Amino acid sequence: MLLAAAAVFLLMFAQWRINSQPLNAAGKENLTNPLPGLTKAQLADFNDGLDDFSEVEKPEDGLGPVFNGKSCAECHAVPSVGGSEPNVGVARETRIGRLVNGVFDPLVNLGGGLLQQRAIDLPGCHLKGEVVPPEATIVSLRNTTPLFGAGLIEAIPESTILGNESNGGKANHVFNPDTGETEIGRFGWKAQVATLHQFAGDAYLNEMGITNPSFPDENKPQGQPIPPGCITTAGLEDDGSGVVAFANFMRFLAPAPRGPVTNQVKTGEQLFGQVGCASCHVPTMMTGPNSVAALSNKSVNLFSDLLLHNVGTGDGIEQGQANGNEFRTAPLWGLSRRDRFMHDGKSKSIEDAILRHGVDAQNAVKGVAELRRSDYDALLSFLGSL
Repeated sequence: MLLAAAAVFLLMFAQWRINSQPLNAAGKENLTNPLPGLTKAQLADFNDGLDDFSEVEKPEDGLGPVFNGKSCAECHAVPSVGGSEPNVGVARETRIGRLVNGVFDPLVNLGGGLLQQRAIDLPGCHLKGEVVPPEATIVSLRNTTPLFGAGLIEAIPESTILGNESNGGKANHVFNPDTGETEIGRFGWKAQVATLHQFAGDAYLNEMGITNPSFPDENKPQGQPIPPGCITTAGLEDDGSGVVAFANFMRFLAPAPRGPVTNQVKTGEQLFGQVGCASCHVPTMMTGPNSVAALSNKSVNLFSDLLLHNVGTGDGIEQGQANGNEFRTAPLWGLSRRDRFMHDGKSKSIEDAILRHGVDAQNAVKGVAELRRSDYDALLSFLGSL
């Protein structure tokens, strides 16, 4: 009965979105919008960043020698630029590793811990994309995370995030190559990235193979030296301006708008808190003072504490201080615009994603299971409004 109710609700909600949201030229919902309140200069930075984010890179631009995508928008595409990964056409991100005497080894010398699964093919340079080496005993497939509202997340003070640790989660303290300091991680499935500039530089190198001041060293294909003829540009392939443009686009990208807040949705939100989901999926945090007025002292309705928890779906990969069992609490804003859930995308419905939670979340899952039918429908209605 619960599965049938969920299917009916999600079908109705999908139809509401189609009928009520603006569509782009491809007929998909367009969420690629700037934050309200940007200055003309900031809006120009957003649009310039969007152009760079969508630009298809070529070997003469520095693409490769191994890579995963030719543009950021290739993987951040659903339902529009800045979103998550398409269902077809792009492989999920593959991370690998192994444990040696209890210590995690990302197998960097064999092409890990992130595989680049495509390669340039030019006269005098015939490479193949990386594959999982036999030495890897841990393999994790991950979906691309959506970026809507990322600038607001970046603007939340570290002290606010650390204040949520009293509910049992822990912050991931990670190294930021831009500052040379250890900072609180906010982005990525394991909160392994501290800032959007770092996120952009990392993606430029590790997803497209383009070196930049933050990440200046080419990835070695399958851990082997780069063959002669496969380096297509001399020196850094991006002088830093591309990284800044990417970061500006993400920083000024608006969150996905929420659906109508009906009485049923309000009831569902109350139940979301009562069963314990809101202890990790914290509904709202505030940004601090910021030089960008559109980011200064704003409510961030992300439904996440940005902390690491063990909910029983660990992938074995360690990043920063995140162990193999831990993931960052996934922000739920924009949830209704996704068709796959959890880090691996194996959950095709919100209900299945809920039921996969355990360990730290087992009491909340038990509370959901004990809801009467009308309350369960209200909870789904609330989640479908995000």
